[in-house]
Amino acid sequence: MKPTTLNISFSKDINKRSYDIQIGTNLLANAGLILRKFIENRKVIVIHDNYFSLNENDNEYFYKFAKSIEANCKNIFFISVRGGDKTKNIIEFNEIIEKMLSFEIDRESLVIAFGGGVVGDIAGFASSVVLRGINFIQVPTTLLSQVDSSVGGKTGINSKMGKNLIGAFHQPLVVISDINILESLPKREFYAGLAEVIKYGLINDIDFFEWLEKECEQILIYNPSKLQTIITKSCEIKAEIVKNDEKEIGQRALLNLGHTFAHAIEYFGNYDGRIIHGEAVSIGICLAFKFSSFLGLCDDTDTKRVITLFNRFKLPTSVKGFKKLHLSSTEMMERFKFDKKNKRNQLTFILNNSIGKSFIHNNVDVENLTQFLDKEINA
Repeated sequence: MKPTTLNISFSKDINKRSYDIQIGTNLLANAGLILRKFIENRKVIVIHDNYFSLNENDNEYFYKFAKSIEANCKNIFFISVRGGDKTKNIIEFNEIIEKMLSFEIDRESLVIAFGGGVVGDIAGFASSVVLRGINFIQVPTTLLSQVDSSVGGKTGINSKMGKNLIGAFHQPLVVISDINILESLPKREFYAGLAEVIKYGLINDIDFFEWLEKECEQILIYNPSKLQTIITKSCEIKAEIVKNDEKEIGQRALLNLGHTFAHAIEYFGNYDGRIIHGEAVSIGICLAFKFSSFLGLCDDTDTKRVITLFNRFKLPTSVKGFKKLHLSSTEMMERFKFDKKNKRNQLTFILNNSIGKSFIHNNVDVENLTQFLDKEINA
């Protein structure tokens, strides 16, 4: 299958910057050749999920990737990190920085993030601050990271106060998304990535949403051409938004549809795996549509249609299936105070007028939101 190459350009900066997103099959085994101009004559630090090892029998994709990189660069070093959001903390972050420095790197050295969103976030943040910033490359290995977190330059770690509150905008040199590796990962991770895919249709592309309704079954059986389509389309939509608002001053906030609810839900899961990011996003988007309907902004028919599609993609649509999270509306309201979209102590949510028409709702009425949460969580 011929790979797709997208280019994301930041033309509003003083110095125009851009990078490619390559999407296709059999890219990892040829990564050294694809990345040669970036890695030759440089020290390369590969930060990878400990799910992957250099033993060919454990994971052929990582083994072939590592061998291909080794054949085309000066020196290569590996740092293994635990997967899961618990890894995104200041202690783990400091350990990664110290290991990187122990390799006697310089400003020409390069980081490659090989893994899911957690690895991409923490490796990208590390590269943004070590030696006051070195370049990095994203090699996302989960559907969620391929369609969302690897694109756009958001990097960071979690705080005790909430998710992704410490970080930096640091764009990669290139992104390589190999579709083949998706079949080697747990189905739960694959389904979780689909939440972010659906999100793009809900934000501003009803045609894409309707295509997902039509092709649901083919996507769930890993049809390669359908996977390439959803990854490409998701990246196209995100790239178009990000290139016009890199630092999330305005419209980039739309990409956070459902995330205000989701981040609060994840907080109460203590990032221990009871609920993972894509599952929380699925519930969060359903809550955003329900809240939109509650406020009379969106028709109930659209909300039911959205929930139906999430169910078809085997994703949760209500917090009531996660009773061990011990959620309450009062505690949820406290978590919302730490959301990065808030301005001047006013709550900001991304809501919808209909499928494909998201908007930024500033100064959300606290009483309305509390009544809604009481109905959805405490009932």
